[in-house]
Amino acid sequence: MAFVALNDILGEVDLSIVDTAGPGFQNLISGTGSGRMNFYTQIVAGYDPNLGGGEFMYLRYSGTIAAGTVCEVTPSITSGQIIQNATAWAGTAITGRPLAIAVSAGTVGQFGWFQVQGNAITTVQGAPAAGNPTYWQAAGVVSPTVVISKQMVNANFATAVSQTIGQGSTAVVLTSTQAIVTINRPFAQGAIT
Repeated sequence: MAFVALNDILGEVDLSIVDTAGPGFQNLISGTGSGRMNFYTQIVAGYDPNLGGGEFMYLRYSGTIAAGTVCEVTPSITSGQIIQNATAWAGTAITGRPLAIAVSAGTVGQFGWFQVQGNAITTVQGAPAAGNPTYWQAAGVVSPTVVISKQMVNANFATAVSQTIGQGSTAVVLTSTQAIVTINRPFAQGAIT
């Protein structure tokens, strides 16, 4: 099962859908967009029967990003608009940048939903256990192994890898490189004073 949102403005939203044209009223009218009036950095609440509730932000892909990738959120100005972009977390020390986890795979210039709160399926390395803190390990990948000045703050591992969450056709089956990370508006560790 995948997270689904029910929003007063957007209606029922499949949060796994990636939009190639971009958000906004103009794309809704011209018929080139997703058919919804999404906006940059819009946040919706969603629910999965096994993972529970979560919150998701609408961002632009700044490169090829796989589902489960931990991304840093950075602004840019395009045609006079401030647009928030998702890029695989590079692990630059003490940036304090907001982080989000890609719900679906996408490529540069596409738009999609990124999880910012709740239990997120995340790409990992190592052998995490429930309760472990999360640290940058490689581009967009986290681990329980401590890396100085590169902690994913407001995030902890909720499971080990290769777990099954739920039962039957809605079960979430994690691979050997996936774990559930519980996040609450995570960010990269900032400067310590």
